Amino acid sequence: MPINPKVAKKDFPSADTSTPFDVTLAVTATAEDLVSVPALKKGRAVSLVNEGPGEVAIAFDATATTSDLFLEEGDAYDEHDLEVSTNISFINVTTGQTPRVRGILWSGD
Repeated sequence: MPINPKVAKKDFPSADTSTPFDVTLAVTATAEDLVSVPALKKGRAVSLVNEGPGEVAIAFDATATTSDLFLEEGDAYDEHDLEVSTNISFINVTTGQTPRVRGILWSGD
């Protein structure tokens, strides 16, 4: 009986640059960047938490609108299979609130 080598699984693309962020929305109803991807890199993984007050919407490589990825106050988001080229932005969904979002973006080639 022949022995066949096991094919190795392809690993996630490398992520060797960490960019922590801690942003409080300055102006309600105005999208702001949470974090920008370092030059010549791709955002590969992100972990973040909406500390509130209120709800936010998050967008990748775009300006956030209230119809994007929705996070309630206290919600966390974790993704390890990204290819973000420029930025991650957010906007408040709860009228009149200026929420705080913090986390870390891992980038690589």
